[in-house]
Amino acid sequence: MKEIYYVKPVDNSRLVPVLDPRASRQYLTILFLAAVSFAAILTSAWKRFDGIEDGYRLEALQGEKQRILEANRKLRLEEAYLGDPVRIDAIARNELGMNKLSATQIVAGAPATPSTETSIVADASRRMEPLPSPLPSPLPSEVKHFAAAVP
Repeated sequence: MKEIYYVKPVDNSRLVPVLDPRASRQYLTILFLAAVSFAAILTSAWKRFDGIEDGYRLEALQGEKQRILEANRKLRLEEAYLGDPVRIDAIARNELGMNKLSATQIVAGAPATPSTETSIVADASRRMEPLPSPLPSPLPSEVKHFAAAVP
């Protein structure tokens, strides 16, 4: 027995699919969730890389601090070496030809007199006088200092 198949051409080109409102809402929901997930991943990666970069900067600053401390230590040693009185005395005697002063080389000078340009800030020898009072009546005897009421 032979089977017979009939081929019937079907033309669906004129058919328009019906839009399902639930499908478009699902697509928008999936797109929104994907965008939020991408933003969260991007933010966490950015913070992670920023933390790593801060670590590198901190390490560089600590290295610079160590270099500065070492340079400071060397400068303090050099300052102590250059300011050594024994070394200064040796240079003065050997290289510059200086000697200790003899008693005849020391001359006492006249004492310095104060110039007229300097002003006296406070003179304790002056006598304190009371301020003029704007009050018409004399103050009571128990009140001796009444500076708060003077305008």
